[in-house]
Amino acid sequence: MDFGIRVLGPVELHGTRHVDKLGSAKERILLAALALDAGRPVSVDTLIHRLWDDSPPAQPRTSLHAYVARIRRRLRAVGGEGRLIQQAHTYSLDLRHDQVDHHRYQFLSAQARSLSDSGDDEQAGRLLREAAELWRGEPLAGLPGLWAEHTRGVLRQRHLSAQLIRIGIELRRGRFAELVPDLTALREEHPTDELLAGHLMTAAYGCGRQADALRVYDCVRRRLREELGADPGEGLIRLHGQILNGAPVHSLLPHPPSVVAAPQTLPVHAELVGREEELATIVRNASPLPSPSGASGTVIALQTLSGMAGVGKSLLALHAARRLAPLYPDGAVHLDLQAHAPGREPLSPETALTALCRTFRVPATDLPSDLDGLVGLWRGLISNRRAVVILDDAAGPDQLRPLLPGASPSLIIVTSRRRLTGLPGIRSIQLGVLPTQDAIALFRAVAGEERTHRTNEVADIVRLAGHLPLAVELVAGRLASRPAWTTSHLLHRLTHGQGRLREIRDGDRGEISRAFDISYRTLTSEEQTVFRFLGLRFGPDADAHGIAALSGLPYDTVEDVVEALLDAHLIQEPAPERYTLHDLLGEYSRALVLSDETESARDQAVRRMIDFYLQASEAADRMIHPRGLRPDRPPHPPRHSLPPWDDPMSARRWLRAERVGLMAAECHCRSTGRPREAALLASALAGFLNDEGYSADARRMHAAAARHWHTAAERQSEVHALIDLGNALSRCGRYEEARTALRRALGGAEGIGDTEARAEALHQLGVLHWNLGQLTEALDFQVKTLGLRRGSGDTWHIGRARNNLGITYLYLGNFEAAQEHFDAALKDFRRSQDMREYGHVLNNISDLHFRKGSAKSAQRFLQEAVDILKETGSPSESAITQVNLANTMKSPEDLAAMLDLYQDSLATFRRLGDRRNASETMHAMGVALHAAGRFREAAARHQQALELARSVGAAHEVCRALHSLGLAEHQLGRSGPAAAHISEAIELADRIGAAREAAQARESQAAFLSEPQAP
Repeated sequence: MDFGIRVLGPVELHGTRHVDKLGSAKERILLAALALDAGRPVSVDTLIHRLWDDSPPAQPRTSLHAYVARIRRRLRAVGGEGRLIQQAHTYSLDLRHDQVDHHRYQFLSAQARSLSDSGDDEQAGRLLREAAELWRGEPLAGLPGLWAEHTRGVLRQRHLSAQLIRIGIELRRGRFAELVPDLTALREEHPTDELLAGHLMTAAYGCGRQADALRVYDCVRRRLREELGADPGEGLIRLHGQILNGAPVHSLLPHPPSVVAAPQTLPVHAELVGREEELATIVRNASPLPSPSGASGTVIALQTLSGMAGVGKSLLALHAARRLAPLYPDGAVHLDLQAHAPGREPLSPETALTALCRTFRVPATDLPSDLDGLVGLWRGLISNRRAVVILDDAAGPDQLRPLLPGASPSLIIVTSRRRLTGLPGIRSIQLGVLPTQDAIALFRAVAGEERTHRTNEVADIVRLAGHLPLAVELVAGRLASRPAWTTSHLLHRLTHGQGRLREIRDGDRGEISRAFDISYRTLTSEEQTVFRFLGLRFGPDADAHGIAALSGLPYDTVEDVVEALLDAHLIQEPAPERYTLHDLLGEYSRALVLSDETESARDQAVRRMIDFYLQASEAADRMIHPRGLRPDRPPHPPRHSLPPWDDPMSARRWLRAERVGLMAAECHCRSTGRPREAALLASALAGFLNDEGYSADARRMHAAAARHWHTAAERQSEVHALIDLGNALSRCGRYEEARTALRRALGGAEGIGDTEARAEALHQLGVLHWNLGQLTEALDFQVKTLGLRRGSGDTWHIGRARNNLGITYLYLGNFEAAQEHFDAALKDFRRSQDMREYGHVLNNISDLHFRKGSAKSAQRFLQEAVDILKETGSPSESAITQVNLANTMKSPEDLAAMLDLYQDSLATFRRLGDRRNASETMHAMGVALHAAGRFREAAARHQQALELARSVGAAHEVCRALHSLGLAEHQLGRSGPAAAHISEAIELADRIGAAREAAQARESQAAFLSEPQAP
């Protein structure tokens, strides 16, 4: 295998050109533990037990993570990057079964057993020889520990089972003499195995050595009595009697069952395009052999993630049945259960069972007349057959339950538009829409390669078809049937015609919406109402609380309805308790709400949703920012059921999930004559958008809000909107505009006597001037802020002001004053019982110690801050502190540890969608790599930092990324791009008034120019 893992011998990791025998035994145990469960998650606790038995180290999870990091590096080195996947408290290896030698060995052995059982000894023998080549000696060789020893025993037993299949084949071929030595050696290893003893007796007898055969029996009988106190089983006793009586050798041999005609009713079907992963999963899940106890066979329900008609469930099931046919020689049967057949009722269990029994050639006169009798007959028919049966388009568990075979080695594949639960032995495979490349390939397969060479247009067409296989086939069929059409013309019709749903059709099957109609008509009235109104949602998804507001139904009712819609696969759940629709189903839902609801009903639904958003976002903001600046107006009246947030973090998670919808609602209000609601939403979202880095969006929202409050003559609300606007403008690097907005806010606050707003405006002006490098002015504003805060007596706000003064003194180089204010801020936050802000101050104290040259002290304070913020802060704050901790280390000496911290933080920022801090982290990584002389990697990181900073309008970060990118390019000899980036950094820094950044970039530019030029 080009890439794979070997455990049948010493544990090894194989790449295309490299074999990694791994370093420590713990690494080999960890890799083996994951490889033997490849494709399945293994819990952290299980891995700890496998590594250390019952004597783990003091910090087992930390040690485990260290070994995981090593395995990741080794996988990356042999071309297996991304194979080791971490999820909640679990790890798994994303591998095919043939990439682990043990799984390949088991697959080949199972196929060989099936072929041997069906009489094909020659093919079975070939597969067993291929399997034997994978066995390289003692499995998990040299690995210590209880788990490794137990696993070795299991693997040896599986190896013995495969050897016994081979021996049975060789016995039937009459190769008795060749088998005696192998069987003798195996019996010494397994002295009480009666099947092995029987094979040795048969081989010896076949060689004419009757006495030896009888002697084997005597030895086994004596050993069984001595060790187990038992006599041989009936089979061995019977074999002994036959040998004693001189029976013909052929009568002693086990013969495979005779081959009978098997039903083959799979319909003709199209070729499968894509779906390799799903098909492999079905093959992997299918049990190739019945268990020794005759336990029930495998039931696979092909359920669609998108829940839509036309996703290709039936086609995949048919291809899987054909792929698995060699393992199931007793038949391949397809039965349409007709749950969504137009104009027909779903098959009753009685009708379905009658059809199945008749397929297996039961005469009509022998069929029972009652359901119980049919169930018993069907289960008896299938109990000893290895057949694959497709139960297509099932209505639900009640229809299916009587059709399941019970104890049978057969494979049952079920397809359904509904979620199937409560069935024994079921394994659910959720089938989604096609990836883009597979959808393009399907389109070209139907429409023809010669007319689909414009890949961009084809990609747009399949996107508009939602990557849904049926929709892709329909639009491709239209193109194929219209020789005069081009992909450009078809694309135009899909985007400018009567709507996609009308264009996605063909002559035989009609429009795609007909397939949706059948599912929609099976819903109750309340379910139809919710489905229709989902077409009016603002965001890509919603929770049950938002859906309740939108539909006007009680929350408890909506909870039941969304469960029913999920079961019917008309909505999806992309994240826990978040609900959405596939693209085409969303358009279908919008068409329904436009046709079936009045304009008044639609407008009321939108008003309810906006009202819910206002109530919920204000409540979330008060939970996250309890001390935030707010106008003196009552909170939004409680008209709707809100999510039960347990803490600020859960409220923040709700805002993150609803962000797109909330901002779309604000934009809708602005553009439809509802400026007050838009301004209220902007105010409620100000703190969240600031925390998450969405400054460009916030700027537009707050500018509109400030204009509205000015027009409405609501001075206090205008002042607060101007403060929010100034903050957003400052974060976008638009410092002069920010200064204007904040000075207007300051003047307005003084005019209406709003001391809190005045203090906040002064604070933001101080931050603005600090960003501009105007530290003296920043200090003046922060001193005034502290004066006002002291007058209010609010300890928390006093602590905040002192912390900001400490930061300003730190950058002025007055370390003594900075320490004094930081210490005072710590006391204030401890008195206010705000450990989160306490952690922020510790972070700043670490910066102070780092600047004073005491890296170890800085790291100690930062570690304390990390510990506190992991408990009290947001994931983002904890990640920021980790970045700062990495920044205190030295490169290249500590580069590996620095990069680990940066990568961990970067993963958090990416998960949160925090592009500003992701940009900062990428920049810091680039600086560390530059210091280590790895200039090419540094340039790549700075380029990524630049793109991220530009995407959120973070001008300050853009400046730094341009400057650092220019420095890295200069080291790589790219003088032209380097000079251009440095010049761009200077120009931008001058434009936004960032004096410190401008000065630093000019120093670099001067250094470039002073270097001697090559002749």
